[in-house]
Amino acid sequence: MGKNESKRFPDYFPKSCPPLDKAINKELKVYRIVQSNTVKEKDFIAPGIRRKKYTTATCDELALSVLSCTKDITVAHKYFSGINMKKMNKVAVGYISPETGVFVYDPSKAVGNSHVNWWTFIGIMPHIYFNEILKIGEDI
Repeated sequence: MGKNESKRFPDYFPKSCPPLDKAINKELKVYRIVQSNTVKEKDFIAPGIRRKKYTTATCDELALSVLSCTKDITVAHKYFSGINMKKMNKVAVGYISPETGVFVYDPSKAVGNSHVNWWTFIGIMPHIYFNEILKIGEDI
């Protein structure tokens, strides 16, 4: 899979999720803080799905968090280190487009002003859009 045919979201998404009126309609280079040394599917699961709270998750919990600017990687890494996620010391680099889902800017003091929420369409496997892993503090 990987190519979207339906451009639909799962039925368990709340109404008005994702916020289509704020969607970014261009390809975007993004960075996701990860734990693995290689691109792995397990590093690309939205929090609400990872915790198996499909029907009670908020819209934001059903999105993947990515950053659109390298300067925010340090901010986000510091935040994750502070909440006992010290092993998340790598960054996956990739490109997302409107063909993969809906994504919106969601600036955050915790993880940076370039924070983006990305809701993927049914059938999209987010990890396949990332092809490079960089070590924070060494490569980036």
